[in-house]
Amino acid sequence: MKRTERLNTMMRYMNNRQFFTISELMREFAISRSTAIRDVHDIEALGMPLVAEVGRDGGYSILSNQLLPAVQFTNNELKALFIAFLGTANQQLPYLQNRKTLSEKLLAIASSGQQDELIELKHLLHFENTNPNNPDLLELADFPTPMLKTVLELALKSRYLIFDYQKPHDEPMMRRVYLLNFFNRNANWYAATFDFLRQAQRTFRVDRIQAARIDNQPPMSQKQLTAQLKVNRPEPNLIVTLGRIAINKFKQIHPPTLSLNYLDAFQQTARFSDFVEVHNGERLAYYAEWLLFLGDELNVVRMPNELRNTIQKKLVKW
Repeated sequence: MKRTERLNTMMRYMNNRQFFTISELMREFAISRSTAIRDVHDIEALGMPLVAEVGRDGGYSILSNQLLPAVQFTNNELKALFIAFLGTANQQLPYLQNRKTLSEKLLAIASSGQQDELIELKHLLHFENTNPNNPDLLELADFPTPMLKTVLELALKSRYLIFDYQKPHDEPMMRRVYLLNFFNRNANWYAATFDFLRQAQRTFRVDRIQAARIDNQPPMSQKQLTAQLKVNRPEPNLIVTLGRIAINKFKQIHPPTLSLNYLDAFQQTARFSDFVEVHNGERLAYYAEWLLFLGDELNVVRMPNELRNTIQKKLVKW
């Protein structure tokens, strides 16, 4: 990291913590004590209002109500932001309707030379699911259900939620849950939760949530919930080892909750384990098709009979 870039980053580091020590700067930026002290003096000379606190546990603090200078991005940082932004095009993500104004603002803070490079990057890079004839096209089907943004905004305030959930042909049912995370699977968004009614982890399709609100009287405390989640964590009923080709296919498509445990230093063999809900027909069908997609370099260590039968039925059908 260049010294100018380090000083810029160090100023952000200081501002975010309000109090810091020389030792912390040495560890964070991998620099010597003399370099850290010199950097602090240079940052003070730039106008950052630092106050030294003497004593054994002394360090530096920042005077309140002081503003840092405007953020300046390096060329590579701007490119990283722009490419990451382009990569979200035509994906079902909340807030995507703001992408045009975000793009304009990002270009506005770039110099003319940087703007030319960013525009050229946009022409050079075509990501999966984008239209090569019209990269700016954002089809209506690419927008997620509006309920995703609603529930996400609520979850930012509190993970304890109440929502009305309705399966096809069923009456709506009120659910009191603790939200664990959201994930996308087969073009649908799901909410992984702890369901207080069932006293177990449950997954709900977000587009089937009719209404949502914060639960102001949670059924249990955070500490109780943590203990309950630990008790309710099911033992894996599916354990699979993969060869090199299957590993590559796994990287292309896999459930978002799964990760590989590599079994050799060259990452040519790996293993994963999961709990498959055997009474969920949709889940069994998805898993069966996905395991068949992984191909022949797959060795089953453990598999529930219901999933094995589903795979056999698909093989016969094909």
